[in-house]
Amino acid sequence: MKLVLAVDVDSTVWDTGAWVREAVFEATGETLDEETTSTWTHLLDRHGEAATTRIFDRVNAPERIAEREPYPCAPEVLRSIQEEWGMTVHFVTRAWDAAAVTPYLTPWLRRHFGDGVGLTVVDGDKLPVLRDLRAFGVIDDRPDTIESAADAGLWVAAKLQPWNREFVSGRRGVCGFEDWREVPGLLPVLSG
Repeated sequence: MKLVLAVDVDSTVWDTGAWVREAVFEATGETLDEETTSTWTHLLDRHGEAATTRIFDRVNAPERIAEREPYPCAPEVLRSIQEEWGMTVHFVTRAWDAAAVTPYLTPWLRRHFGDGVGLTVVDGDKLPVLRDLRAFGVIDDRPDTIESAADAGLWVAAKLQPWNREFVSGRRGVCGFEDWREVPGLLPVLSG
């Protein structure tokens, strides 16, 4: 039985922040500082509901998924984990409407990460899916997912972002990384 590594999508394998910054500029003319504005609440407080809704809709438009580019080296690392180490990579991501996202996200993931990857789209807690998959670990960016997975005894790595950097640095048992090339050395089954 192959080991299953669960991987998030938004801000983990692609740079959602770049899309948010582009949409904010288009909607407001403002250049967003990613270090100080890291949540939708920040945008709502600063730009109001109408502008934030336009920004959110543009960033999360399923038909625009094909335009996204993965973080540098993410495809190579995750393909290597599958091909050279014999693991299964299963993407577990959050979206409000799985039926709208899945037809666009599945081909994008397969194009970049191989035909063997799986996908589960949830609208809430990822931990039940991680358990159902019998995943040994997860790579994510959200502190709530990182914490629940680590508390459940899973191996956890986090793509470091402004909103999780402090949390990850203070959380034992969570590996933070800036560059995808760091990931194989962090995996306990590969490095230990």
